[in-house]
Amino acid sequence: MKAVKRHTRGLAFLSTLTMVTVLVAGCAGKEKENTSGSAPNEAQQPLKLSIMATYYTPQPPNSQNEAWKKLQELTNSSIDMTWVPRSAFDDKVSVSIASNDLPKVMLALKYNAAPLVNAIKSGVFWEIGPYLKDYKNLNAMNAIQFNSTKVEGKVYGLYRPRPISRHGILFRKDWLANVGLQEPKTPDELYNVMKAFTLNDPDRNGKNDTLGMAEYKDIEAYLMPHMAALFGAPNKWKEEGGKFTAEFMAKEYLDAMKFIKRLYDEKLMNQDFVVTEELQRSTMFYQGKTGIVLGNADGAGSLQNEIRKNLPDAKVELMGNLAGPKGERNMAQQGYTGVYLFPKSSVKTEAELKRILGFFDRLLEPDAVNLLAWGMEGKQYKLTDGLVEKIVDADKFTNDVLGLDELRIDDKVKELPVKGEEEIVKKAKKVMQDNVKLAVLNPSLGLESETLVQKGSDLNKIINDAKIKFITGKLDEAGWNKAIEDWTKAGGDKVMTELAASFTASKPK
Repeated sequence: MKAVKRHTRGLAFLSTLTMVTVLVAGCAGKEKENTSGSAPNEAQQPLKLSIMATYYTPQPPNSQNEAWKKLQELTNSSIDMTWVPRSAFDDKVSVSIASNDLPKVMLALKYNAAPLVNAIKSGVFWEIGPYLKDYKNLNAMNAIQFNSTKVEGKVYGLYRPRPISRHGILFRKDWLANVGLQEPKTPDELYNVMKAFTLNDPDRNGKNDTLGMAEYKDIEAYLMPHMAALFGAPNKWKEEGGKFTAEFMAKEYLDAMKFIKRLYDEKLMNQDFVVTEELQRSTMFYQGKTGIVLGNADGAGSLQNEIRKNLPDAKVELMGNLAGPKGERNMAQQGYTGVYLFPKSSVKTEAELKRILGFFDRLLEPDAVNLLAWGMEGKQYKLTDGLVEKIVDADKFTNDVLGLDELRIDDKVKELPVKGEEEIVKKAKKVMQDNVKLAVLNPSLGLESETLVQKGSDLNKIINDAKIKFITGKLDEAGWNKAIEDWTKAGGDKVMTELAASFTASKPK
């Protein structure tokens, strides 16, 4: 499953964006109604777009196939995609900015990283906020999420929406039955399940070769947010009376780390998690080596499909929210995965910017939404009673539409429903809806801290290294408190002061 991350900056500019280009060309000389706020385009040549985006598969998408050609036909565009693997993408963004070698549309995944924020403030990218009102679909996008993407009060990008509270725990339902336990409802019951999955031969093969769960080196992606929510900690920051403190200063956060340390000490999780990659963690589950995955609910369907390739009889289920000391809670996430930005060095005129915004506006029409989601009717799917039914096998479907979803900036409301949708996928959608009521919000969203922008990486390293050392037994509680003190002296105190000042300044006068 994809990991969409992350907390580098305590202000988490909730954002992600997508873009692409203009209205459908007029047919046989008939004039089309202008719905995107830009001039009628009968006389216009296809909009030439260079777009840099990322991919997560072994090979980059084929952006020259039929579905991609249909996209360009719908949008009267000529699209030149530059695909960069996720592992190299953040560095590519930094290098592109530094060298001023930028496409017309650039995806930014770490929207709050210091080099990018500085580039935005220095005028490298177009401010698009004033233009949105001229595009009916862009103007209808969520104002709260747009507000969260602002830099110095201005909107620079189109966010790619994601559910605000996606976290979910996946587990092997058949293993649970084999060890004679019920689905856990509390932290203690979760511990008991992990212990049984490790020690009680849940796969019935007579070998001691399973673990409760596996984790990987980026513990901020899933492990810490899941456990921090469970034990009642704040989401990144705690705001009280206008003052801010970091999440890891809370007792509840330490309680969460103690729980993880217990799992580690008793070898209920992989001992090499500090060098384990995300794909390795997933592979362990697919191969039947682990029984629990802390991840996102909307990854349930793909997780189930992958494990079936190796273990056709495996039964995967999505766990309900556990009730910790403060009841059921779920950490709110960014609500987006990446933001599309428009460099001034490549988009040289306001007229060209408007055409590009028109392209994205066009992507929010139902026919374009469904093309990006399902491919072409009659090629990749057919409609049965208004429901999508795939007419090619799973591998071919994935290959045909690969990469199209990277351009999506819609919230899936206009997307056609699927015939025979897996029950676990339906449950995941409901869980994410229910999670909104349980979501613990990050109070720093939309706030600014110059120190966090400039020193965020160094500050994160201090505290993240201490978390790893505490979990693995190389740091005791006194050492943990010393790490918090070091973080404070290295600039954490300024971050908290600046967030408080930004919070006060954001209040209506």
